[in-house]
Amino acid sequence: MLRSLKGIPVRIVVTGARGKSSVTRLLHAGFTACGLVSYARVTGVIPRELSPAGERPIRRTSPAHIREMLWWMTQVPPETQALVVENSAVHPDLQRFAPDLVSPVLMVWTTLRTDHGEVWGPTREGAARALLRGIPRGVPVAGGGELNIPRLLALFRANDNPLYTLSSGFLCPSHDAENLSLARLVLELCNSGIAPFSLDIGRAVRAMSELPPDIADFRVLHSGTDELAAAFSANDTESTARLFAETGWAPKETTLLYHHRPDRHARLENFLPWIESRPWKKKLFTRTGRPVFFPKKTFSKKNIEWNDAIRDPSTFEAWWKGRGRVFACGNVAGWPIEFLYDRKKDSRYALHFDAQEP
Repeated sequence: MLRSLKGIPVRIVVTGARGKSSVTRLLHAGFTACGLVSYARVTGVIPRELSPAGERPIRRTSPAHIREMLWWMTQVPPETQALVVENSAVHPDLQRFAPDLVSPVLMVWTTLRTDHGEVWGPTREGAARALLRGIPRGVPVAGGGELNIPRLLALFRANDNPLYTLSSGFLCPSHDAENLSLARLVLELCNSGIAPFSLDIGRAVRAMSELPPDIADFRVLHSGTDELAAAFSANDTESTARLFAETGWAPKETTLLYHHRPDRHARLENFLPWIESRPWKKKLFTRTGRPVFFPKKTFSKKNIEWNDAIRDPSTFEAWWKGRGRVFACGNVAGWPIEFLYDRKKDSRYALHFDAQEP
């Protein structure tokens, strides 16, 4: 049976469309650097527990299920001082599951993006309505400047949520810097009375800045003269467009690779206009599962290279060789996560980031 978690002084639930795992990892690193016994859980393709001992994958014997979160919370030791949980629910009716279990002292809202159109609908408003169902009444919320949208502010006020945001005019040079700034805001809020501790913000920020990138975090991989911008985990066009801008590449000298999964047709439809709007050198689609579905009248099949042979890291590498610059996006599930996992510790592939990274 799940015991009450209210004895843990710092209890945080991270919600949003993009960046949940990244911010959860940053907060865990910051709390740990300050000497707290911190436990956290991230989901995604490879669910993991973050503890004082490091990362531990959560082995699944069946497809992802909300009960996995409940099971994990029964394993959290009683000496825990900081608990950070990524809200892995997608369906609006399940958004309150994690907050109801954790009874958070603070909610963190990372981003508002169009995604999960199958259940949230095709607009940002639909995404906002779904995510707001997971915000408990009266609990403080920390988020980025986009939460200063008047309609959202009104909803938070109606729900009696104190709101702490980065300035609406606050611009970060990269998505990494934005995540770091949000994590720092959360730690500063903890020092302002949300937590019964005095945290060393400087030490925490150093630890968070030095945190190695996660497996599916955006990066540019090099193999000889070939470059691969791995943006598979962005999942929405707004985030993806920002990541492409960070590369500084021109579309006409870049091959666009979109990886599709059969249960994300709405995501594919959202990406198609963005893909068509740029003069890519070439366009390539790969898939996991059933054949890719192209909605009629929404997509031109001109200049597309369809390659159903790319099913694992070795077949992708064989295709990639000699392609120059490739910008890869869409979905990380399938061969992309296998490829990124294989390359995480492979010294032949240098990791490159813009000088703008914090």
